[in-house]
Parts: sequence; structure tokens; C-alpha cells
Amino acid sequence: MTPTIFSHPDRKPQKFRPFKAFQHFRKLIADKEDTEQVFHIFENLPRKGFMDDARAFVESDFGQKLMEREPYLPDLLDDHSWIDALPEGTVGHAYVTFMRREGLSAAGLVAEAEKMGRPKFDDQVQWYSNRLRDTHDLFHILTGYGGSRLLGSPPVLETGGIL
Repeated sequence: MTPTIFSHPDRKPQKFRPFKAFQHFRKLIADKEDTEQVFHIFENLPRKGFMDDARAFVESDFGQKLMEREPYLPDLLDDHSWIDALPEGTVGHAYVTFMRREGLSAAGLVAEAEKMGRPKFDDQVQWYSNRLRDTHDLFHILTGYGGSRLLGSPPVLETGGIL
């Protein structure tokens, strides 16, 4: 179902909390595979232009079409059978190779994000945020940053404007 409102009235603006982000960064240093800490870091360091970017995207013709027609991305991205059929040298082939090598799945990233217990809203901001989350590992391929939670994900999140 396509969300009809841009931002739910109960959605609270994210606050810039660098000291809290630093606490989560220290936890990430202690356990470099603790993906949840990356979500906490970027939740506490919200990007100023995120809402403007979300609005521009969801109000564009392309964004409208995606919201109406796009399947649930984690299911699509975790079904490697159709991606395996793509030729070597394609983004799809590189994506599947990366996901297998790193032992990752799109559904796993969703599960990590949901551990935070953030409220979910049936709005376009939620759809846009989920889409960025779901395509996160594709950005590792497109930017050339590796899969390290400590060194790879923060630049990918910033490059893709993801959180």
C-alpha cells in the first residue's frame, strides 16, 4: 500500500546528539560486527537535508512510480537466483558476490534496524528511509567501500545520504 501522507503527525524530529553517537561509536569499536551501533550512531547524527531529500524524491514522478509499484526490496534482493543469472561484471553479480562473502542479507539488515525499537509510521518518510536502508549494501558496490561496519558503512551512509 502506498503511503499518502509525507510525514505522520506523531513523527518527532531527530535530535543532533554527538556525545550519544560517540558512546555508540565506542561500542562499535569494541565489536566491529555490531551493526546495530551504526544505526544508533547515525540516528544521533541526523543529516540536515534528509527531510528535504525525502520530500523531493517521493514527490518526483520517479518516486511516485516506485512507491506504487516497487516490490518489497529485501525479498527481491535476497532472492539471488535471478541475480545469479546476470553476467559477471554487472552490479548485480558484484552485489551477490559481496553479500555471500560478507555473510549478509537484506532481511538481516532489516532485523538489525528493527532491534532499535523505533516507532514505525505509515508515511512517505518511512518508505523513503526503508528504501535507503534496503539498498544500503548496493552502495558498498557502487562506492567501492568494503563491508566493514567500522570503516565501510559510515562512508557509504554519508555518500548515499542514507540516514
